[in-house]
Amino acid sequence: MAGALVFGGLVGFGSLLSSRVGNPVPLIVLTVAGAYAGWLLGVIVFGAVRGGNGKTSP
Repeated sequence: MAGALVFGGLVGFGSLLSSRVGNPVPLIVLTVAGAYAGWLLGVIVFGAVRGGNGKTSP
């Protein structure tokens, strides 16, 4: 859910910037950045929610 929110925010910002500049490059760049940031945030949140197993390796 958090990853989708980040992705949507960056795509929306890229769309706004693209309409102001008149060039689709900002939309493409921010879409790719949003996809990566969304994935990364999803991995971090999933890891935090899942937590460790409490065991330490020797």
